[in-house]
Amino acid sequence: MYPDWPETAADLVPQPLCPGPKLAAFDFQGPQDIEFLEYLGEGLHSHVLRVKIKGQEYALKLFRFGYDESWIGPGQYNANGTRAKLTVLAQYSEPFNAECRAFGRLQEAGYSELAIPCYGYILLDEENERRLQDKFNLEFNGDNEISEDDLRGRFLGERSGKPPPVRCIVKALGSTHARNDPVNFSVPMMRRLFRETVQLQQLGIFCHDTRIENLINDKLADFSTAITVPHFMTTPELNPLLTAKDIEDMELETFMRTMSDYWAYIEMLFFMDRNPAQRSKLLDKIPVLPGGLNPHLAKRLVLRDTPRRKLGHQRVFAMVDPRRYDWKATSAAAAETRGVRKRRPRKTLSAKPELWYLNCTPEEAIKFNNRRDDYHTTGWRVDDAGFVFPASTELGHQEFEDETRRKQGLPLRR
Repeated sequence: MYPDWPETAADLVPQPLCPGPKLAAFDFQGPQDIEFLEYLGEGLHSHVLRVKIKGQEYALKLFRFGYDESWIGPGQYNANGTRAKLTVLAQYSEPFNAECRAFGRLQEAGYSELAIPCYGYILLDEENERRLQDKFNLEFNGDNEISEDDLRGRFLGERSGKPPPVRCIVKALGSTHARNDPVNFSVPMMRRLFRETVQLQQLGIFCHDTRIENLINDKLADFSTAITVPHFMTTPELNPLLTAKDIEDMELETFMRTMSDYWAYIEMLFFMDRNPAQRSKLLDKIPVLPGGLNPHLAKRLVLRDTPRRKLGHQRVFAMVDPRRYDWKATSAAAAETRGVRKRRPRKTLSAKPELWYLNCTPEEAIKFNNRRDDYHTTGWRVDDAGFVFPASTELGHQEFEDETRRKQGLPLRR
């Protein structure tokens, strides 16, 4: 479920262990020595501190051991509650792993500049954790609102028999913006943010949770909820037992979460609309976006899903289909150059990527735009063989799945 305590440097393998991008461990060039300087803040999944390592200051994000329901996968399904099944889901979606995968993709694809610089992960050793707690006394169980359960001690290390180490990610130190006091954002900066959002989606990274307070040095910095291809939501080839209905559900969920990046962008602009100094500068000049806009902004924005002369002509599309990213080729190239001082090939991104139209009726398109704030539609379940299915099919397709399993020599699901 979580990384165990490393016994040697060889145990600090890139994380996570599932197919796709990974983040390497931070190189201390010797013993793990961290000076904890200042507590900067907290979020649902983590604490953030200003630290010094070898004379250089960084931001250190320390991840909580949170509730399964707060990340994509387990939901409320008790059947997913075993260590083996949660591990399958956690490798892709648990916040620490989600962030490792997103930053790992940016590094392997040669696009680290699309986010705040990231320098690797750390498994905090016992001495540094002791010094951390002596100074700040942080709670790592649960989230920033609930911390009554011993979630850290739920799954002990298979080798050490101890609760897992605190997992951290080292990032560049920068400045952020308070949500209740946003800076006077410029039109060029907002256009750049939207362009970078589209670029991230072309790299197979979406659901970025774009918010004012998540921008560090005006760059995206928080990927703890990000989905990075390949993922059990986006990549049918990870499960040969999926039905056509499963794949249809996965496509809709992927589309909605891709669209959530645009809706978050619009909500950020809407919040800035309360600042009179920004109103005239931004709302008349921001990039045009796909449909599904906040009604308070609709009169100011030009919709891209035209024509709209007749309601029946309404279409819904995303700027990018992140599933199209060739993750196998990039991962293979990264593996060849890992540990070697060699410049990795940089994938060329299109300035005008092919649009992804949702296959739906005009009536469904209208309904889709009206439900934009509720984009999580599908739960997930893991069977005994470790395959992930949309939970919406839990009571159906049993005969089909049983027959498929028999042909592949796999145990039947009961």
